[in-house]
Amino acid sequence: MHTPAAASSSQPNNFDFVRLVAALCVVVSHQFALTGRPEPTVLNVHSLGGLGVLIFFSVSGYLVAQSWNADPHVPRFAARRLLRIWPGLAVLVLLTAFVWGPSLTFIPLKEYFRHVWVRDYLNNLRFVMRDILPVRFDGNALPFAVNGPLWTIPLELKCYVMLAVLGAAGLLRSKWWMIALTAVLLVRYAVVEPRGDLLIHNLAWTLEQRYLLEFGLFFAAGVILQSLRVGGRWSMVLVGGGWALGAAALLMQRPLLALWFMIPVTVIAFGVASTPFVRRTGRFGDFSYGLYIYTFPVQQTLIWLYGKQLPWGAVFALVLATALVCAAASWHLVESRALKLKPKRAKDKQPRGRDGVPAVGAKALS
Repeated sequence: MHTPAAASSSQPNNFDFVRLVAALCVVVSHQFALTGRPEPTVLNVHSLGGLGVLIFFSVSGYLVAQSWNADPHVPRFAARRLLRIWPGLAVLVLLTAFVWGPSLTFIPLKEYFRHVWVRDYLNNLRFVMRDILPVRFDGNALPFAVNGPLWTIPLELKCYVMLAVLGAAGLLRSKWWMIALTAVLLVRYAVVEPRGDLLIHNLAWTLEQRYLLEFGLFFAAGVILQSLRVGGRWSMVLVGGGWALGAAALLMQRPLLALWFMIPVTVIAFGVASTPFVRRTGRFGDFSYGLYIYTFPVQQTLIWLYGKQLPWGAVFALVLATALVCAAASWHLVESRALKLKPKRAKDKQPRGRDGVPAVGAKALS
């Protein structure tokens, strides 16, 4: 999950395309899983969907750190993050519980609305993620799953909280604090042990805690790359260095470390660039978040209805078309409207001169 952040600047860039690709990685991977086929993997560490989540967290770390640096104010920062994530999620949860679920339930509607699973599912509104309703998709590989990708959203929120804590403590003013902290965690988790096996076993960590650390390391990579001001002629140097270190990590049989060196620097260097045609991906809206949160229930439904009647590719095309319509509706009717409520920076509230520009400061990311 992860989730997209605000646009990185007023200049056209490739981040809308990067986030859309990340969402599509998740969609394709789940199409395999829900039809009972092995998901494509990356270095036998993550599925294709996991790769999409790593991309999301890397990009989110970069853009959210940029947002904090533009306006290091905890209440305004929190409001922006919640306005980006919660409205779209809230509409999805309510539609799932009170429209989608009742239309597919295997129990009488009167019992459905009284069912404890329905009440429990509403905990998703407060980021306590639940993935079960009184629905069943007989014949699907995961017949009781409702919306698998949502579990990553609280992990990203925790990354936001940690960033705000470090920022409020002044530890983001110097990139070396962030680099040192990340290096300590990375060495312990991905160098000394493959994916922190002994660390997790000794501390009895849950799977969620493990992925919080793992995805958090990619979020931290994005924060570090933002502090290094990735872009321009140095981008290819950083990308080349990242891939060289990744190759060395593979020789050491540390594939997660290899992914950490290669993925964040590559996607962010490409994201900050302004490639013709690619940079126009978001001209109709940023559909990546809506695609991420809506596609799974669409997949469950259409695979259940048509999985045995149509070829795999035809079902996937139908899924993608339906999910894109949902994502477009989510962006235009909910997400973009919520973003208009974002609080302005203190500098943006300064009196404006005759040319309409704030009298103090320059416009930056909000």
